[in-house]
Amino acid sequence: MLAFFKDRGEDCSGVGEDGGNSVMKIQYEDREILVVYKEAGLAVQTARTSRKDLVSMLKNYLSQPYLGIVHRLDQPVEGLLVFAKTPQSAAKLSEQAAGKDKKGEQAVGKGKMDKQAVGKGKLDKQTAGKGGMEKIYQAAVCLDPVSYPLAVEGMKKEVFLEDCLGRDRSTNMAYVAAPGEQGAKLARLSFHTIWIRDSRALLEIRLYTGRHHQIRVQMAHASMPLAGDRKYGKGEEELPLCLCAARLAFLHPVTGRKMEFCVTPSWLPLV
Repeated sequence: MLAFFKDRGEDCSGVGEDGGNSVMKIQYEDREILVVYKEAGLAVQTARTSRKDLVSMLKNYLSQPYLGIVHRLDQPVEGLLVFAKTPQSAAKLSEQAAGKDKKGEQAVGKGKMDKQAVGKGKLDKQTAGKGGMEKIYQAAVCLDPVSYPLAVEGMKKEVFLEDCLGRDRSTNMAYVAAPGEQGAKLARLSFHTIWIRDSRALLEIRLYTGRHHQIRVQMAHASMPLAGDRKYGKGEEELPLCLCAARLAFLHPVTGRKMEFCVTPSWLPLV
């Protein structure tokens, strides 16, 4: 049985990393889990004691010391996260969160994903709803003459992108590396296009691996940088980073029921 939730919950506020008022919305809560919408600009966790972060806000709300972090979102990214309220649930949810990445690694390991796993959409069927956590993002991207045909192709079918990503820790930025570069990791995602308007497109993106800044780097490398991305894109000043973890699905760690949550990106009216 599927439990479905959309844009409902309790608002809680705190001071974010940028010094402003940051908001989280509790979408769902029971004895085992907590599903939360994180506003852009709020860090999931920070060592800076002078700033509030999502974890500290949730611990204050729960009045309990334990909170299991299952997955994260970058500070400028808004969207959905699930947290565990018990160690047992944290372990089960973490296994689900890692499930797609492990299967993706098995398929990709020696360049086999294109031919075997993804060719006919098989990867999705193997992982979705069978123990793997599903995280779907929405992103507004900028198009140029090179990427416009790719966005059009995405209206007809799912498009897959595969790159090797490296990471420069001195700048905290990722980059597309040459195959075989030491420390580089294979990254894979797919997208389909929801709409195209002039030089922008709205995409729905599915991750098969979880790399540092993966969506931002891979889309920029495909000449489709995210609107409002000041690190990897054009960085339009009037826009926030147009990336949202819009849909989250997983199996409840105790009941086994499939649960799905979704939100609408706050930046959507701006693009």
